[in-house]
Amino acid sequence: MLRFEGFTSKWMLRRRRAGMVLLCVCAALVLLPAALAQPDFTLTAPGSMSPDATAPGGTSSANLTMVAGSGFVGPVTLGCTVTPTVAITSSYFPTCVVSPATLTASGGASATVTTYLQTPQISYTIAFTGTDTSGTQTSQLNLTVLSVSPQFTITVQRAAAPSSVVAGTGATAVVNVNPLDGYSTPTGGYITLYCASITPLVTVAPVCSFSTNPSKSLQINGNTTVPSTLTISTFGPISCAAVYSRSFYAFWLSIPMIGLVGLGATARDKKRRKVWGVMALFVLGGALLLLPACGNTINNTCTSSTTAPNGTTPANTYTLTIIGVDSNGVVSSNSSSTSGGASVSLGVTAPPK
Repeated sequence: MLRFEGFTSKWMLRRRRAGMVLLCVCAALVLLPAALAQPDFTLTAPGSMSPDATAPGGTSSANLTMVAGSGFVGPVTLGCTVTPTVAITSSYFPTCVVSPATLTASGGASATVTTYLQTPQISYTIAFTGTDTSGTQTSQLNLTVLSVSPQFTITVQRAAAPSSVVAGTGATAVVNVNPLDGYSTPTGGYITLYCASITPLVTVAPVCSFSTNPSKSLQINGNTTVPSTLTISTFGPISCAAVYSRSFYAFWLSIPMIGLVGLGATARDKKRRKVWGVMALFVLGGALLLLPACGNTINNTCTSSTTAPNGTTPANTYTLTIIGVDSNGVVSSNSSSTSGGASVSLGVTAPPK
């Protein structure tokens, strides 16, 4: 009896062991493919947020790209989370939304991060995820929240054309005024552009003027860039071809005299001939009296003169550095002692002799 009970116990033990082995094999067959499976898509983000820093209350965005791989089933659910890089608590951490939230084929989506005026001014990690039945793909970017002052910059849209001129002529260029961080001109105000410096320093240097200055029309409201035309003028000699005598304009006074002489020559009566002759003498006398008055303003001889009393702009290559100042005294942000600001170059050659 004892031997039978012992045999039964061993058989039950072996049966339990076999069941456990079978259960483990089944679990491995079910879980192993899932563990070895790789996501059948890729999710990529750009190199940085746009912008990668924003003031409290501002927004930043990133364009995500999902590319479906072989065996793609989909759909892919997109999402993003914002994590502060500093261990603090706040009810005003930035929020992130992805649109569209689901992709059923290769495509793109836009992620927008929104901050609040009370958002802590620190750095944040933005994690983007894409998930389907094959797994999850993750990509991360950084965003910094900090207070910034609205400002503007000046850039050169078109260089001076022509790039080289003869002294006494000029050239034009186009510069852009670009708003940053929500800058707008003061109410009722405007931006005035200047050539802060012209190098090298010479006595008769080129002179610059801007198309938007006289009308006070350089105003910014929004994110639109505003252009302004820069005119560069130089000083040089006036060509002799431009100088002429006005004596010619008195010559017309002799035309009536010629007509009177002709009428007298055709008259058959001697008395009429005398009358026409006397009238011709009067006309001739008047012409001789008025001729100096019409012709003495400019000498017939041509001598070189200049458009400036001080002389001619020397031959050289000049660099004009441009800055802008609005009516509140805000100066273009890329104008400093180190960067100098936007600049335009112009070559000036000596006038022909």
